[in-house]
Amino acid sequence: MKIALIRQKYTPFGGAERYMARLVAGLASAGHKVHILAAEWDDDRATAVSFHRVPIVKKPGWFKSLTFSRGCRTIIEREHFDVVFSLERTLRQDIYRAGDGCHRQWLTQKSLGKGLLYKVWTWLNPLQLAYVWLERRMFTDLGLKAIIANSQRGKDDIIRLYGVDPGRIHVVYNGIDPVAWDQERKLKYRKMLADEFRLGDELRILYVGSGFKRKGVAAAIRAAARLTVPFRFFIVGKGNVARYRRLAKQMGIHEWMIFTGPRKDVELFYQGSDLFVFPTLYDPFSNATLEAMAHGLPVITSRFNGVSELIRQGDNGFVVQDPLDDAAVFDCMHALTEPGRRRYMGGQAAVTASAFTMQRNVQETLAVIYKVFSPPAADTERLHATSA
Repeated sequence: MKIALIRQKYTPFGGAERYMARLVAGLASAGHKVHILAAEWDDDRATAVSFHRVPIVKKPGWFKSLTFSRGCRTIIEREHFDVVFSLERTLRQDIYRAGDGCHRQWLTQKSLGKGLLYKVWTWLNPLQLAYVWLERRMFTDLGLKAIIANSQRGKDDIIRLYGVDPGRIHVVYNGIDPVAWDQERKLKYRKMLADEFRLGDELRILYVGSGFKRKGVAAAIRAAARLTVPFRFFIVGKGNVARYRRLAKQMGIHEWMIFTGPRKDVELFYQGSDLFVFPTLYDPFSNATLEAMAHGLPVITSRFNGVSELIRQGDNGFVVQDPLDDAAVFDCMHALTEPGRRRYMGGQAAVTASAFTMQRNVQETLAVIYKVFSPPAADTERLHATSA
């Protein structure tokens, strides 16, 4: 089959991008002709792929998504692909992977605890209006044959907000690369982290992710301020550091906070920390949370994170009902100050995460494509051979 994959920026790095790179490899191995529609790409290794540059107008922001969608539609009408698989909200696709969830639901979550003026501006912002318009048009398009949600919660949101037939939505959880770790390795990384940041035996709390506001960093800081044991709190990722340094100072714990910025060696922090906290306001499925579990960390997250569907309360992690409730986040942190409980729950978390591999994700995604388009028997046999 001649298959088109849509992503505004295509690189072999990052969550959605790494997933797409694996999907490209899986499709190419199964003998399909893969075409990528993107405004930008950076992957010299993808020799078996045909690229189509989509022209866009970058300013204003709301116009960028609209011009990208229109550009994709023009290429699709010209090239006559057998399957169009999109990872973006666009005007024309056969299958859509809702990796970012529902933008409409995110706007609701974003307004939690905010005043009327904030809510009005949020919903009437031209950028948000453009996203919601594209989203509604896409989900209600009769030509959309299948939707892939990366959590049951994401599926439920689509059904509730847009009335989509549940039979058209397939849940395929995210996957990560296998993680190799043992006690000796963890001790090595723990020492490396101690040497870099001059640490002792303090409790090490970890957050990884960009978009601090959406992913609950403020609630995590307020919760940590209630702890009575010595700790260091690593905030790894890109965000408004100055704002959260001020908050930490107000809470009297600024000396215990370590803002590292983005790091390529994030494995060092997963391996060298004691627990992971991620009380996000909205995240259809946080790869960082799953990665923390795979590295043997007990996790604290909110029910608005799709990964919460994999968590058994008090066994391999904790789920708080309200991401703004720092007292509830603190209760979970306090429970994990006991080393024996941390070790047990971290081990359980690793066992849970080990089942969710990129290979599994790609094969389940390919199964959705084949269910919708029924490839020739030879293609199906080749797929099974490459996945064995």
